[in-house]
Amino acid sequence: MFTPPQISTNDDLNSRSFIYFYHNNKRYKFYNGRKINSNLFPNHAKTLKVRNTLLDQLKFEYHKALSNGWNPGEQEEKQQIITVRSGFTSILNEKLSSPYSRFYKRDLQKLYDQFLDHVPIDLLDKDIKSIPQSVIEQFLNKFRSSATHYMNKRRSLSMFFSELVRQDYLTKNPISKTSKQRVKAKLHDVYTEKQLKDILEFLKLNYHNLYLCCLITYGCLLRPHQEIRLLKRKHINEDFTSINLSGNENKSGKIRKVYIPEYLKLELKERLNGIEDMETNIFTLESKIAFNDDYFKTQWSRAKTEMLKLNLVLKNQTLYSFRHTAVVNVYRKTKDLHILQQLLQHSNMVVTLNYLRGLGEINDEQLKNSMPEL
Repeated sequence: MFTPPQISTNDDLNSRSFIYFYHNNKRYKFYNGRKINSNLFPNHAKTLKVRNTLLDQLKFEYHKALSNGWNPGEQEEKQQIITVRSGFTSILNEKLSSPYSRFYKRDLQKLYDQFLDHVPIDLLDKDIKSIPQSVIEQFLNKFRSSATHYMNKRRSLSMFFSELVRQDYLTKNPISKTSKQRVKAKLHDVYTEKQLKDILEFLKLNYHNLYLCCLITYGCLLRPHQEIRLLKRKHINEDFTSINLSGNENKSGKIRKVYIPEYLKLELKERLNGIEDMETNIFTLESKIAFNDDYFKTQWSRAKTEMLKLNLVLKNQTLYSFRHTAVVNVYRKTKDLHILQQLLQHSNMVVTLNYLRGLGEINDEQLKNSMPEL
């Protein structure tokens, strides 16, 4: 005997909704369809409309299961418990097998090793819900040597707990209760017009691959270590007017098309003249295999040592300063944040605004002065 499932919900997305019913005079409630092998998770919805639709589907699925003889009482004591060790391990494996950058995966692996080494042995194989808040805070306190270090560890640890919340093993992310530290913004030094010219001339003469990388970084605003290093002939169209990247070939995860300025077009034409194999890497040339991950980092380190002696660069100017310089120049030329957002492939305008703030090109006072008057 059972009563028809009912929905319990409200207009707050932060409050978890569920369906409930009575079976053999005992009340049951379920937040998702996991118990009946259904992939329905209403509380993951981003809008009330979607959540309500999923709740209706969840109610229907549970009613169908009950009508077919499913007995929730038989599974009650078999409810899955996820431990600290198994929960963190499954999430790490999922992230390591996903198309994230090697640096992100490296940081997650390190955080995983450090956290599991910190958690007392007797807690590792207990329910993740039983981990004390004090254990989490003691772990994070180890990294207070700098605000940046602390917040990076906090962010990585939060990802693990957020996934456990998403999978309904936890109701809240315990990291939200931990303290934050204000990270001081770092001013990225950009190049002057004369520096840009002198540096590129030096690199063209002494480090031609690095020269081409810097030119693409500046002219197309692509990132050097992944997007540029892995470029093949197939990514550049036939008349050398654009570079086309698929979603898994650039950080934004979206199909990206960037136009090639005339000065870069001439360099690419000269370099790739006669290359017929479209899988050829534009830096290794006779190989389809790209240089190693740290190739441009090593090249820049060597070149910068020489350029510092020649007073061509400043200490805080880096390979990424070519991209930063391009961003500042585009903004000064257009004063259009939307154009800049499109060129940088930022997810929203806030990211672009923070980027300009980080470069010291725009500040809160400028924003205040730009407010409309009546």
